[in-house]
Amino acid sequence: MSSLDLINVVKRFGELTVIDGVDLDITEGEFVVFVGPSGCGKSTLLRMIAGLEEISSGELRIAGNRMNETPPAKRNIAMVFQSYALYPHMNVERNLGFALETARLPAAEIRERVTKAARFLQIDHLLDRRPAQLSGGQQQRVAIGRALVRQQKLFLFDEPLSNLDADLRMEMRVEIARIHREMKATTVYVTHDQMEAMTLADRIVVLKEGRIAQAGTPMELYERPANRFVASFIGSPRMNFLPGTLTQDGEESVLTLFGTPHRLPAHDYAGEVTVGIRPEDLILGGGEVTLTADVLLVEPLGGEALVHLNVEDGRSIVVKVQGKPDIRPGATTSVGWNHTRANLFDKDERALSRKGA
Repeated sequence: MSSLDLINVVKRFGELTVIDGVDLDITEGEFVVFVGPSGCGKSTLLRMIAGLEEISSGELRIAGNRMNETPPAKRNIAMVFQSYALYPHMNVERNLGFALETARLPAAEIRERVTKAARFLQIDHLLDRRPAQLSGGQQQRVAIGRALVRQQKLFLFDEPLSNLDADLRMEMRVEIARIHREMKATTVYVTHDQMEAMTLADRIVVLKEGRIAQAGTPMELYERPANRFVASFIGSPRMNFLPGTLTQDGEESVLTLFGTPHRLPAHDYAGEVTVGIRPEDLILGGGEVTLTADVLLVEPLGGEALVHLNVEDGRSIVVKVQGKPDIRPGATTSVGWNHTRANLFDKDERALSRKGA
C-alpha cells in the first residue's frame, strides 16, 4: 500500500487554471472519492496522479517519493477507466494477463495471478470468452481484474460504473467495496454519482472549480456541510433552501422567515442567511419552526414518499416521509423542522455555527 500527498497542486491549460492549489493527504489503505459537477476538475486531478497529465506547479508524492517527473509506468499504480478498453480479439484470460506478458513475467506466474484474480472476481468460468460475449458487469470485472493482477500499491478508478444500468451499478458498488475491504489497497475513485461516493468512501473530496470545497467522511459532509455548495451536492433529494434574516436578541438569535420571527440558539452572525433543511428532516404538521404550504405533488416510492410543497413565497420544497401520507395535491398543510436539524449559511454561503460551538 502507498500513501498519496498532493501539495499545492496546480494544472493550467494556457491561461485557464483547471486545478487551483489542491492540498490533500491520503493515508495508506484509505478509499477516497472525488466528486463534483462536470468540469470541476476531478478527472483531471486523477489523471495528474496517474501521470497522464503534467503538473503545472506543486508536488505529488507517492509513498513519500516525489513523482512529478516519474512516468506513469513507474508510479506503481493501476487504473480502471470509464471505458473498459478490453482487447476484442483476446479472450478474458489474455486480457487479464496481457500487461504481465509485456512486462515479461514468467508464464507460470502470469497464470497464477490471472487464476487468482479471476477466482476473486468470480469470472474464472469466463476465461475462454471474448469481450463481445460478456455482459457490461462482466466486462467491468475483467477491467478491474486487469488492474488487480498487476499487484500495484495504488488503485485509481475513473467513473468505472457510469456505463452500467442501475442494478449493475449497485451490484458493482458492492463488489468494489468488497475488493477494497479484502485487499486494503489505497484507492482514489472519481464519480459524478454522490450515491457511489456515500456508500464507498472512507473520505469524500468535493471539488468545485478546481478547488476542494470540503473533504471529510460521508456523514461529516452530510450532517455538517461547510458551505451551501456541499450541502446541495450531497444528499438525494437535494437539501431545501429558504431565504431569511438573522438578528441577535440577548442570548438568542432571531430567524425571520417570510415576516415571521423564530427564536434560535445564539449564533455569532447577523444579516441575510439561507436556511437549509434536508427533505427527511422536514415534518408535515410542523415543528419548532412552522410554515404554511400548499401540496403540489405526492410521489409514492413504496416504503416512503416525496411530498412537493409550495411555501409562503411560492418557493418549492420537498419533504421525505415514511409510508404513504394521507394528503392530496391542492390541500393546504403545515410543514416545519426542529432547530437542531437546520443548517444556516451566511451571505457568502458559508455554514454558520452556534455561539460557543
